[in-house]
Amino acid sequence: MPEHFLQRELLELTKELIRIPSTCSRPQDIHRCAIFISQWLKQYDIDHQLVVNEGVPSLTVLPRPNSAPVLLLCHFDVVEVDNENLFEPFEKAGCLYGRGAIDDKYGVALSMILFREHLQQLRAQGLDQGAMPFGLLLTGDEEVGGFCGVGALCKDIAIDFFIAIDGGNPKKIVTRGKGILQLQLEVTGKAVHSARPWLGENAFDLLLEDYREIQNLFRQETPNHWHNTLVLTNCHAGNGSTNVVPGQANASLDIRYTEDSDPKELLTAIRSVVSSRVVVTALAPVFDGGVSHYLDLLIRHSEGAVTGFEHGASDARFLSDLRIPGVVWGAEGEKSQHTSDEHIVMESFFKIYDCLDGFFCTLGVQPRVIKRNFSDPLIEEN
Repeated sequence: MPEHFLQRELLELTKELIRIPSTCSRPQDIHRCAIFISQWLKQYDIDHQLVVNEGVPSLTVLPRPNSAPVLLLCHFDVVEVDNENLFEPFEKAGCLYGRGAIDDKYGVALSMILFREHLQQLRAQGLDQGAMPFGLLLTGDEEVGGFCGVGALCKDIAIDFFIAIDGGNPKKIVTRGKGILQLQLEVTGKAVHSARPWLGENAFDLLLEDYREIQNLFRQETPNHWHNTLVLTNCHAGNGSTNVVPGQANASLDIRYTEDSDPKELLTAIRSVVSSRVVVTALAPVFDGGVSHYLDLLIRHSEGAVTGFEHGASDARFLSDLRIPGVVWGAEGEKSQHTSDEHIVMESFFKIYDCLDGFFCTLGVQPRVIKRNFSDPLIEEN
């Protein structure tokens, strides 16, 4: 297909995906997006599976049952919006705007078209999908933790290397990412009439005292910010009455930690300085991309990218936790993820496609049958 037609198709398919408001609060639209992808794949006779795990849809597009030499990870769920206009994509000054433009519907569109193009080349040689050098895992719950998508499905797929198209930029291939520790602080005081506060115990005041104590554990600052961070993301006190000293208060904390920290030790340190009840609501490991000849090859096809770290987390951590090497990489979004200005730089979109296209062309045709145990070396059968 001529390059300009392919670029236009990449953009138009991304726009179609953006128009589906697949947020966590609209599970029916997450399913609608999964069905749209499935129907597109069927149109090109691409074998795939649409799997629903605890209500979350995902799609696997693999060369062979439960195995792929290289796996591309992308997600079609997006974060909530304050303005519904974000689901109406538009182009401006070399960028494509809309919810999911950079996080991560462009990645889904790129993966779908890239798979189709390579499969058509193989079919022209008399080969079929079993000869594909890569597969796809497209999921619908990355923005809420990814546990039912990548977290559940990657355990059953034999993989040598993965690329999560969900971060980084054309100049930086991400090989390290912070872990996540999310907590809920729950405080009980004594509610009384606000005209006589001395008779009660303000739960919000107690919560503030505990939060300040926790802040003291996160005072480290470095120029590149590769250190543990703490953010209070949500807070509530009282029962809604304006003349009652709050007897209950709670807060949500989001902690991102590096490989130099043990989350259990962090949790112990926090509990030692507060009177609040501390509940763990989410815990995810750090991402370590490991070492692989696939990484070396990807760097050679990246047109000058270097490896580095990223502060945000992605589904890559699930595969890293299984000791499967891989990276997070993608187009340039100018840090607009999760904002009302979300967009992707279109030139970078096309560049990532071309680099991955060259990378997979170099891998060539794969063996027809592969048996793989995560703890064993690769074994080929004739």
